[in-house]
Amino acid sequence: MLTLEDDEEPNFSDTDYQLAAYAAALRVLTQYQQIEDFDIAYELSKPRQTSKTGEKSPIEELIDSAVKIACDYLVPKGFDTFIWKTLTPDERFYLKGLDMESHGEYRSGAYQELARGFGIREYTELLATGKANETHLKTATDFGTKLLNKDSVFSTSLVRNALFAIREVVRSEEVSSGKNWLRNEVLDYWNQRKTLIEIFKYLAMVGNTIPHWAKDADVSRLLAGAVENDSI
Repeated sequence: MLTLEDDEEPNFSDTDYQLAAYAAALRVLTQYQQIEDFDIAYELSKPRQTSKTGEKSPIEELIDSAVKIACDYLVPKGFDTFIWKTLTPDERFYLKGLDMESHGEYRSGAYQELARGFGIREYTELLATGKANETHLKTATDFGTKLLNKDSVFSTSLVRNALFAIREVVRSEEVSSGKNWLRNEVLDYWNQRKTLIEIFKYLAMVGNTIPHWAKDADVSRLLAGAVENDSI
């Protein structure tokens, strides 16, 4: 699908790639009678029941693994592929979600599937609204101070720190306030600058295509330059 895709006029959405991953996983599974210690035909014929403990069947785990592999290839256009692989699943969900939003994707199911693909169970705190056909992510300004002190992977991530730096600049109208936040709060700031610059440049680029991101996108561009030109 990636080989056939037309960059100028895309034929496939992210949901298409995820559905293709499901189909490909099932096609492979049904070619075998047995994989390791479980019988394929038996597992596929079993009535699906929701486990109270959240435990998944071997079939479900294999399919989820296939979808995660597919999602690893869903790198937003313009984002560095190597840096993408260093981000957490929550960060990838947020950035890829913005890419979907920039293409007019507001279906709640699309974001639900994206979260599932990245192996994320809780993602609603990243949404400004989850209403049907209105679903979209919070902007940097929308976040404010939310999730900064929460015990979660996203709260301490580079993307979250970048978003708060944007909010600080919007609030104070001083680029230095955002840069100082990053210097003080990001662990190993000097070695993380390349990733931060990539995040800011991406937010500036994709934000310019989303009306309610206009101000935050402009600030993202300024912070990208500030971090890039920063020195001890």
